[in-house]
Amino acid sequence: MKYLLPSILAILFSGYVVAQTELSSFNATGSGFSTTSLTDYQCLGINPANLGWKHNNHKMNLGFFEFAGSIYSEPLTRKEILNDLLGNPITLSDAEKVDAAKKFLDTRIFGSVSLMSVGFSYQDEKLGGFAFNIREKLVWNSILNSNAADFLYLGYHDPYFDSLVFDGMDTVGYSTDSEYASSLYNGTDQQFLLLREFNLGWGRKIIEKDNFTFYLGVGVKYILGYGMTQYYQGDNGGTIVGYSALSPAFKVDYDTPTPSQVSGDGYKKVGSGFGFDIGTTFEFYKKKIRVSLSVVDIGSITWDGNVYKGNNGRVWKINTPGIDNYNIFQQGELIDSDNYPGDLDEWTGVQDQKLSLATTFRGGINYKINEEFEAGFDVLVPFKTDMPGSYLAPVYGVGGKYKPASWVDISIGVVTGGKFGTNVPVGLTFYPINKESSTWVVGIATRDMKTLFSNSNPTVSAAFGFLRFSFGE
Repeated sequence: MKYLLPSILAILFSGYVVAQTELSSFNATGSGFSTTSLTDYQCLGINPANLGWKHNNHKMNLGFFEFAGSIYSEPLTRKEILNDLLGNPITLSDAEKVDAAKKFLDTRIFGSVSLMSVGFSYQDEKLGGFAFNIREKLVWNSILNSNAADFLYLGYHDPYFDSLVFDGMDTVGYSTDSEYASSLYNGTDQQFLLLREFNLGWGRKIIEKDNFTFYLGVGVKYILGYGMTQYYQGDNGGTIVGYSALSPAFKVDYDTPTPSQVSGDGYKKVGSGFGFDIGTTFEFYKKKIRVSLSVVDIGSITWDGNVYKGNNGRVWKINTPGIDNYNIFQQGELIDSDNYPGDLDEWTGVQDQKLSLATTFRGGINYKINEEFEAGFDVLVPFKTDMPGSYLAPVYGVGGKYKPASWVDISIGVVTGGKFGTNVPVGLTFYPINKESSTWVVGIATRDMKTLFSNSNPTVSAAFGFLRFSFGE
């Protein structure tokens, strides 16, 4: 039976994915703040109260295929990510495999991808603003302890497997002094989440005075789950916390039945649930100062397809020499191991498992200096850090936007926290059409400009959008 940790590594082939404070909104990626600045369909999942105000005089906004994705890596350099992880993998020698295991020891890979396939909003002074969008989200967090990293790259050559046997087809490594996973993998943490969200929101101006305006908004989302894995050691004496629900597309075989089995091929739903967002925005000083507070992703998902619960068992046997390149995304499934005879199976199939969403508090403030300059600050605080898809620690962002001409915006910021380093996002937004009756917006951004000049602890990222329109005077 395949063991818990290696099976989790197998799901990495699903995509190449640092924390996204602005989801897929490419025109906010470079600024370092978004809680106060995004409106229309882009504010769904961030602060629905911002539907109460408009960024221009148009009532309707429509967008397609807005994308943002990034990966932060402590073990791999920028060159290794681009060439050996996302490009054509190299082949490591035995000595280089030892070095690779050392690289992945207690180092983190944290990344995410967000794709908004379609978004629409209608904003009216009396009725308020209504918005809808469909968004795909993938989040990955990984940190390996010394044993996990060694088993991944060295396989049965690791000293832990002190007995080698050739069974006629393969070489198999056995441990004559096997240890329980809770001890062997202590400090290893794996989180993975793949979702599709259908978001609906409403926001409206509630109070308006001479120098004070108050907006309130709510959002609801229906969520389809296509993949989830959660694995870490609990706080109560070595308990393994492990759950998995993976669509058939991931091709992970646990060799044991589950009452929630989903057969077939492709990306099939293995969970569903609802989430809610609530937000407020305040404007002061002739609407030059804006303050926003929101709580997003209140709710849960019930995983009811291909659901397994992880158990504690002794790691006994392995039948692979380890992978020979940095592309763990594609080759993690090569590592499999068996539990000690008589131990409880590592995976137990269950009917369902309910998990909370990654509930997050967001706060922000921005100051519109004049028609050309705007500056802002954001803070994101996770309610829990052990939920799949959650931030690992508070995230802080500060930055500014400059509009030198009617056809272009320039943004730059600094984002830090979340256990993914300090990044310098930069973005360019263009307006090929910018009329009283309609606009067309395109843009590109990166979450870390310094990655272009520094090779260590990189954040390789991209955000772009080419089909964002507004119309209706």
